[in-house]
Amino acid sequence: FPAPGFANRSADTLSPNMAEARSAVHSIRLGSVHLDAVSTKAKLRGPQTATLDGGILIVIPAPKYLWRQAQSRMRYMWNTTKHASWPLPIWGLMMITAAFLTKVILSPSESWYRNNRLAQILWDLDVWWVTKLGVHNIVPVWVRISYLAVYTAFGVLLLLALINRMMMRVLLRYQGWMVEKKTSVTTMAWGALMKFYFAFDKHPLTFTYQSAMPRLAVPPLKTTIERYLKSVEPVLSEKEFKEYEAAARAFEKHEAPRLQAMLVAKSFYATNYVSDWWEKYVYLRGRSPILINSNYYGLGFNNYIPTSSQVSRAGTLVYHYMRFKELLDAQQLRPMTIRGVVPICMRQYERIFQTTRIPGRDTDTNLHLDPTDSIHIAVLHRGGFWKVNVLYDNGCIVPAHELERRFRTIVQLSADPNSSLAAPDPGSAEANLPALTGIDRTRWAEHREEFFGEGINKLSLDEIESAIIVLHLDDHSPKTWTETGNLSLHGNGNTRWCDKSFNLIVYANGQAAVHAEHSWADAPVIAHAWEWVLASEHNSSSYNASGLCAVKDTHFPPPGSPSPGRGNKAKKKVAEPNLKRAVGEGDEVVRLEFHLSKEAKEAVLEARKFTQTLCDDLQLIVDCHCVREGGYGKGFIKKQKCSPDAWIQMALQLAWMRDQGKLSLTYEAAAVRLFNEGRTETIRSCTSQTKEFVMLMQDKKASKEDKIRALRAAAERHVGLSRESSVGRGVDRHLFCLYVSSLALGMNVKFLKDALSMPWQLSTSQIPQNQTQGMWKAIPEEMYSPSGGFGPVSDEGYGVSYMMASDDMTFFHISCKRSCKATDAERFKKHVWQAHADMRALFE
Repeated sequence: FPAPGFANRSADTLSPNMAEARSAVHSIRLGSVHLDAVSTKAKLRGPQTATLDGGILIVIPAPKYLWRQAQSRMRYMWNTTKHASWPLPIWGLMMITAAFLTKVILSPSESWYRNNRLAQILWDLDVWWVTKLGVHNIVPVWVRISYLAVYTAFGVLLLLALINRMMMRVLLRYQGWMVEKKTSVTTMAWGALMKFYFAFDKHPLTFTYQSAMPRLAVPPLKTTIERYLKSVEPVLSEKEFKEYEAAARAFEKHEAPRLQAMLVAKSFYATNYVSDWWEKYVYLRGRSPILINSNYYGLGFNNYIPTSSQVSRAGTLVYHYMRFKELLDAQQLRPMTIRGVVPICMRQYERIFQTTRIPGRDTDTNLHLDPTDSIHIAVLHRGGFWKVNVLYDNGCIVPAHELERRFRTIVQLSADPNSSLAAPDPGSAEANLPALTGIDRTRWAEHREEFFGEGINKLSLDEIESAIIVLHLDDHSPKTWTETGNLSLHGNGNTRWCDKSFNLIVYANGQAAVHAEHSWADAPVIAHAWEWVLASEHNSSSYNASGLCAVKDTHFPPPGSPSPGRGNKAKKKVAEPNLKRAVGEGDEVVRLEFHLSKEAKEAVLEARKFTQTLCDDLQLIVDCHCVREGGYGKGFIKKQKCSPDAWIQMALQLAWMRDQGKLSLTYEAAAVRLFNEGRTETIRSCTSQTKEFVMLMQDKKASKEDKIRALRAAAERHVGLSRESSVGRGVDRHLFCLYVSSLALGMNVKFLKDALSMPWQLSTSQIPQNQTQGMWKAIPEEMYSPSGGFGPVSDEGYGVSYMMASDDMTFFHISCKRSCKATDAERFKKHVWQAHADMRALFE
């Protein structure tokens, strides 16, 4: 019950010329709590009691929400059964069981089916059980024989499925296909067996292969130390290297065996011996701001803006994101594979939606809600937060043109100075609330507890944190990739809800981008979803001639319509939704309100100043190295029979040497998703072979032949390191887990501290493209994506992300800190361009 004195200001106070907006906000309440509009989490998850500004709010969920949750649980159980019986389909399992049951019932009592050793054991157990229950005289013998036969058939078939799964896990542990230069007979036989497994599963579920994914093995201790020493030798002086080598040998002899034994033991009981510690200690325990330092961004397709209408683009993109979500919820998204044969881990996809990083004083936590727990998104426009329902109560998706109307409502209401729902003043605390998510994590946790722990502030914050995603209708109209990249990464420090799994950003001119939090998953997962959405938008004729969302007669049904099922069947044609009914009963557009005390306002504005400082210190440029501007792409590189990724890494090493006059440790991320719950490993790109190549390129007297020989040797070594890292034989994750183990055992190991504290002054990453299998026949040039980027890992270095978009173009995102006098992103870009030119000249 709301506390006395609350004013109920509804949409009736709006100006007459806002008729459309007025009808769309039928049930908005300001200053009070409208139960069906605000407390989504309560009504979807169950009974809740909370204090509210001196009153008590009690919410009991409606039966329709409980029924929807029950449907979700049943769907989960069905999918679990399908996973357990794989590769045998459920109908096959049922047919074999029925046949076995018929055979047992029709067989005489003295037959083998009723008198074998297993049958005798099961019958004796059943006699004991029914006697104990006192029903031995009630249950007929044929009924008891029937259920024992069913149990036996199911048990034997599931045992065979388990054995089959173990065999596939053994097959997936084979890694010869990755390291062989020429395909061997063994690899060909292995490939034939893998294709045999896939031949019986034409439509696998998203997580079908998860339990068959092999566990990540702990590398041999001696091998890791040898690889580590080789990786640091090029960047250390002879004296420094000898000191490191002595420390490494002492560690290997004394502390390491005990720590290694702990990791080996963990690798047997944990799904992945690295991933849980990696998420907890690298991300969630980090106390520095995640804005710029951890979060990253992704841009849309190159030169592709299908409409200049912001709300139309937003409606279409949100609609297709909900379609992607539906595929995930129903596990109809086809699992990713390498070369169509080797499946990779899909576990990270579980947390794309309804996931928020919750700040804590010592450690953060990732809050992930069940798909049925949320039907809305949070929309940020001109500093005001809105809750917008994007799913109907039965879980079906709101059509794109209806979402467009709802977003237009928000834009109109925010712009109307006479409206009680007008956007807050840009300099006010309410307009800068997202800045809190960009400050020190402990400080944000303290503010959250103090100012958002109860009342209307807590309810409104819950709506943001329980939202499927956050959409930002941004007023900026960026003209260049660099401008779009900067805005997408930090939004000037006050427009990105950094804690959300990802923010969808739609700019005033129709451009779109995503901003993602890093702890829950790695960039390829977000990139895949984003590419899927953009490809679906392009392929579906989403807009009419005016650039508005096309109204179609085929869409997800509105409330009350028969549901054709979620994701696994073709959608039925239904009539247009009754918008009046949806508006009157759905409360689909609700402005979220915050009551900020004087101290809260001061905290928000202080956070705003801090995040602005972070943004001002970032220098980020985005550019394309392409044939049309005198550059080249991977087409030229492949003609030289060289790995494109290795080539670019050598160019970056050469550019770094020319920029800094030295070599340093270089980080390149490698996916380790060949293993269950695998995330990343580090490719240490700066090797002895790299050093030789760079030094020869700097030597004007060196011959072309020597330089080419050194380039090929360095590239070959890099390819080898990439393969080793992808199969879990890297250095850094192993050393990291040894360090965590040492802390758990109370050991102070100086070698591990020194090894892990060496700075990554050059941090690089390549984002894959064309992950949307089957959605393109040939990718149009305007559909190549510039990909995305991130801030520098080291304050004294560069962050470099690159995308080899085609044979003729490569995009680069280069970042550094302006406060560092030794770095300059524009200067480094020129060095990268020159390095590419000099390397091409070797072959001309």
